[in-house]
Amino acid sequence: MKKEVFRNPENVAELGEAQAPFWFWNDRLEEGEIGSQLELMTEKGITCAAPHARGGFEGGYLDEEWMAHIRQVVDYKRAHGETMWFYDEFNWPSGGANGEVTKEENYREKYLTLNRFYVPANTRFRLRPESLRKMKNDGTDLITSVKKVRIDNLFAYDALTMEPLDIESFQPDDNSGYLFNLSEYDFEICRDRATIVFEAKIGTELFGKEGYYDPDYLNEEATKRFVDVTYEAYYREFPDAFGKVITAAFDDETRFCHAFPWTDTLLDRFEKQYGYCLEERLPDLILPGVEAGRTRCDYFNLIADLFRDNYHGVIRKWCEEHGIDYCPHLLGEETMAGQVRYAGELLRQYREMTRPGVDHLGKGIGSLNARFASSAAEVYGKKGLICEVFAGTGWDLTYEEYLRMISWLYSQGVKTITNHGFFYSIRDFRSNDWPPSQFFQWKGWEHMKEANGMCRRFYGMTKDADMDTDVLIYHPVETFWLHYVADMNFTHGYHLGPFIQDERAAFLDREEQVLLGGLQEKNRNFTVFPADAYDLFEAKDGRLVNKETGQSYGAFVLPMCEVLPLEVAELLQEFVSQGGSLAVMETVPSYSMKRDDDARLQEIMETVMKASVTSFYEGVSPEWLLAWLQEVSPQPLRIVKGVGDCKKSFSHYPEWIIDPYIHTGEDMCGVTWTKFQGEETSYYFVNYTDEVQEIEAEVVSGMKPEIWDPLTGEITPAEVVDVNTREGWLRVRMSLPKSYGIFLVTDRKSEE
Repeated sequence: MKKEVFRNPENVAELGEAQAPFWFWNDRLEEGEIGSQLELMTEKGITCAAPHARGGFEGGYLDEEWMAHIRQVVDYKRAHGETMWFYDEFNWPSGGANGEVTKEENYREKYLTLNRFYVPANTRFRLRPESLRKMKNDGTDLITSVKKVRIDNLFAYDALTMEPLDIESFQPDDNSGYLFNLSEYDFEICRDRATIVFEAKIGTELFGKEGYYDPDYLNEEATKRFVDVTYEAYYREFPDAFGKVITAAFDDETRFCHAFPWTDTLLDRFEKQYGYCLEERLPDLILPGVEAGRTRCDYFNLIADLFRDNYHGVIRKWCEEHGIDYCPHLLGEETMAGQVRYAGELLRQYREMTRPGVDHLGKGIGSLNARFASSAAEVYGKKGLICEVFAGTGWDLTYEEYLRMISWLYSQGVKTITNHGFFYSIRDFRSNDWPPSQFFQWKGWEHMKEANGMCRRFYGMTKDADMDTDVLIYHPVETFWLHYVADMNFTHGYHLGPFIQDERAAFLDREEQVLLGGLQEKNRNFTVFPADAYDLFEAKDGRLVNKETGQSYGAFVLPMCEVLPLEVAELLQEFVSQGGSLAVMETVPSYSMKRDDDARLQEIMETVMKASVTSFYEGVSPEWLLAWLQEVSPQPLRIVKGVGDCKKSFSHYPEWIIDPYIHTGEDMCGVTWTKFQGEETSYYFVNYTDEVQEIEAEVVSGMKPEIWDPLTGEITPAEVVDVNTREGWLRVRMSLPKSYGIFLVTDRKSEE
């Protein structure tokens, strides 16, 4: 970043999307008021915003009047050389088009429920069978048919041994002599031993209730309908603005409402992909044990793929074809359990995003949601991570807290701040809509120009830079699937949500948080590695190199993995054969995602574990991992005097799935630093204590280091207190202000 731009970023167009607030259109809109509010934003340097139809809006959504208001914004932005995004839904979650999509029953989320019945010995029990597949009446299934109809929604097990029983043996013979033989409706069980019966049903919520908000994200046709109603509507009105004035679409908080989402094509797709019939094993989704767990692995893997391909992939493709970026965020981003519950698997969804996003509710800091998102953006080669932030922080949010939260998000890899939100109106109930407004109604508004300057400077420093981590940590979601038994009694929107019933699943969820959080407390940066990213990497000279971005990593950590895709194991085998450093923690994988690949996986892991560069730890300990990393991948900077770490107030969440996560109450205390590698080599320091901190740090530097202050724009020489020419480092003394971060710049590709 040029120094002059850093000092004066206000009118630099390429920095205009460092801040892109939601602009809540939540009242009757007036042309004069829209114009006045646009001018207020311009005066503060906020040159990008996303008009957002919100509760309290009085008017027709996407109708002629709505588009006239959008046209006013487009015309203003074009005249002032500014940009805008469109928010693709009325309220949230995205995908329903304010009911236009979900009013069609086939486009609403379908879901599986499994009811369990305990039948004591010598007790007669009846249920009416149904079909999980849509039956085609070809004339053979008449009411007088003498054939038994195949039952695919009832399952019987011996209660003591849990051995499956032949369900057809409990259908009566068709030679009953009745005029109308209704055998397809007959199921009766009576045994001299207790029996467990499961009944599977596919449901859809009523449109007038929850179904209004629940699109079928697995159904490509439902997504195309959403695109036609919303995206095409904007393009028809403003084709010349796309890619110039309108630069992005924001898609908000998509999630599965129910524990086991379904779609009409799921059974056929499942059998084609895995080679067996899911409807024959449906109770596996809620039964304990490895065999049942492997069915769960296949189910959740497919669900995650369908979500990615049939929703995010469809919209991303449309956006790129029309010259704009696709910028979504999802739900439940904080923990592995939440990620599985609401997306099947969260991280792979980022593969189909142009500029990915994340959400952060409440004023607390220290969670892992932004780190998961920035990791996914990094491995998939995405730029410009966006964070929707400040919802639920309350009207008492101070300007200092505002800066502190932004500074923390920057340290996690966020580039663009999307304020939630700028309220058009706070009349009556509108002021209570996840407040505060950070617009002219907020007490900190008078300082927004300097806060926007800070956003612009950080964006300029990092938009083309990479976080330098050198460490990949595997995200063991397949092992979580193996053990996770979802609670079907909860949908979403429960602060006290369902418990994670299985002890192993709860352990995996908790210990991943403890491990990653423990590294962050000691300023050890890392990148979380999702399994489906294996095809983007190659082993080269003892490092794992991202073929898309060129970023490379010298250390790989495999924690708590019982299940590992064969492709990842093969990549690691090549990595360690070249001298790459691998740490295996707590478990050596023995199951592949494909059962036929188990033997090959075990063979590879046996070879990998014998390699001299592989270290095995019997438990999951941040302290053990930190010591190992310091040996195989020493830090490029160390704080030798003053506060050198940062303690989090929460090491992990409780063992239930919280929705939504409101982070008020979480906090950090200490000093963090993050290395960025771009035009500059820089270290971003943030002080989370209540007073200025004096520190000294040893760092390699190819120039006289400088302090770049993103809040004030000042650039000053760093105070060098010692030089070690032989080892090639400098010792730098710094004063770290409280509430926000500063850059220590140690190298530049070109001097001005």
